[in-house]
Amino acid sequence: MPDKLRVRNCRPRDKVDSAAYERLKEGAVVSHLLRKPDYRVDKNLFLAEANGVVVGFINVLPELGINRAVLDYAVGPSQNKTILPALIKPALERAGELGASVAHIGIPWPETEPAVVLADLGFKPARRFCDMQLNISDVDLDGADRLDWQHRCFEAGDEGLLSDIQNRCFAGAWGYNPNTVADTAWQLEVKNNQPDDVILSLDKGEITGYCWTESGCDRQPFTGQPKGRIYMLGVDGRYRGQGLGKQLLRLGLWHLKKQGCELIDITVDTQNTAAIACYQSLGFRLCHETVWYEKSLGRVQP
Repeated sequence: MPDKLRVRNCRPRDKVDSAAYERLKEGAVVSHLLRKPDYRVDKNLFLAEANGVVVGFINVLPELGINRAVLDYAVGPSQNKTILPALIKPALERAGELGASVAHIGIPWPETEPAVVLADLGFKPARRFCDMQLNISDVDLDGADRLDWQHRCFEAGDEGLLSDIQNRCFAGAWGYNPNTVADTAWQLEVKNNQPDDVILSLDKGEITGYCWTESGCDRQPFTGQPKGRIYMLGVDGRYRGQGLGKQLLRLGLWHLKKQGCELIDITVDTQNTAAIACYQSLGFRLCHETVWYEKSLGRVQP
């Protein structure tokens, strides 16, 4: 273990702490965390400091609607064995204080070092998700802006409708914590979404599905190609099997192409074989996998 390693709470108003967290987590902005509903930066974000330098962090993200806490972390290269265990201990204590009955942490596959650390700490593999990518020039999007269903873009005041359709689409799905209106409003804010980034399908005025896109993503390493993301895609269970999901996906891709995106990312549960088949039919290819590990905190779920 590095000399004089200590783990402490983040000081959210401290510019040094903020800069260290944002350096370790690409795309992170501490001010966004400060506005996150039902979250405390000073209680949930821990920093590992060695010889006065921040060398890692772990963030405890409560998702108490499903009785879990997600542990998001980053450490320097080849420092999992020494720093990760020191970070996980206070994170698990905080997760228990918050009322979570289980902790989940995701690591890229096949990174073996953090997997060994987690196994030693009592974590077990629970689920696998895959990241898929599409070169948008490989798909024919002619007519993608014309759906067989009525549709429109998100409008101010639709946060409740968007929360409701998300919760209907993903109720019971592994790792899905039901959204509140405040959660949805926060996500829209921190992603800097424009109204046409979120597409809603309707039947007789009722929201039946949605495609939530992100066009302000980073660029592909080495090639510099601008990237976009299908952040979430869902169809109400009563409307599945009718091609609506694929049409919403194509419309989302059409929108991202208009924004200048060339590579499109999407993440999916490997057990969702129907979704994977749909994405593959449009040309998405597997890029990376994440294994989610689980540890019981000894609390009885209500």
